[in-house]
Amino acid sequence: MSLPLVVVAGATGFIGAEVVRELQSRGSRVRALVREPSRLTTEPEEVFVGNLLNPRTLEGSCADADAVVSCVGARLATKIFTYKAETFHAVDDAGNRSLLHEAGEAGVQRFAYVSLYGGRFLGMMEYVRAHESFAAALRMSSVDHLIVRPTITFARLRPLLERALRRGKLSMSGGGQGQINPVHEADVARVLVDGLEGHEREVDVGGPEVLTWEEIAGLAAAAAGDVPVRFSYVWRAQLRAALRRFAGRHGYDSAVYRIAESEVDMVGPAVGQRRLQDYFASLMG
Repeated sequence: MSLPLVVVAGATGFIGAEVVRELQSRGSRVRALVREPSRLTTEPEEVFVGNLLNPRTLEGSCADADAVVSCVGARLATKIFTYKAETFHAVDDAGNRSLLHEAGEAGVQRFAYVSLYGGRFLGMMEYVRAHESFAAALRMSSVDHLIVRPTITFARLRPLLERALRRGKLSMSGGGQGQINPVHEADVARVLVDGLEGHEREVDVGGPEVLTWEEIAGLAAAAAGDVPVRFSYVWRAQLRAALRRFAGRHGYDSAVYRIAESEVDMVGPAVGQRRLQDYFASLMG
């Protein structure tokens, strides 16, 4: 099914940019809904400046659109102090609800949302709860829905390589034996647009390689010049996470999710042929 005009919220992100490219390759026009147009790495046919944290700025963003794709989500915090307004609840749940309301008011027929793999079994961490809360709201809405749940993306593993290069070593939490199959953003985008044009409602997606975190760290360390890798006890990561509560809830919620992600096996249905080793090599190239 051809989609003449699609709104892509979060088009400046890694997945959002690939969704823009995938849609355009199939003949769709794209209206990018972004906060900062200067951060766009693609060339959408239209640009709409808006912020999901401010519903008034979304008015008119979905006019005449055939579908809306939301790749918007609060980032997992890496710094101790974070901007308080951009919490998982505020962005992933409340912000996306505002966009869904705007889409419904505009008569949009299809709404796709990028959630996270493991949300249905990882428990009630705030990062998971915010995603699943909006997913539930989307399922109950009058708009035909698509929820795509990728495992960890290649871009989220890029900081491992950068840290190894910067420090000349790589420190990881946990035992390193948790398994996951990382997936490239372009493969997530292809699955999403396939589902958007078809009749899919909920799709899990992972990459072609099942790796332990020890193997992932080893690939990053090798790409950085065979720097040493060290794993620390989980209780140390848990202690650091607990201390982050004094600096803000968002940092704590991010740290708790990262611990769970590294310790729980999260292997989704495999798609694509892109491999993490080649991705790291391309960054070094």
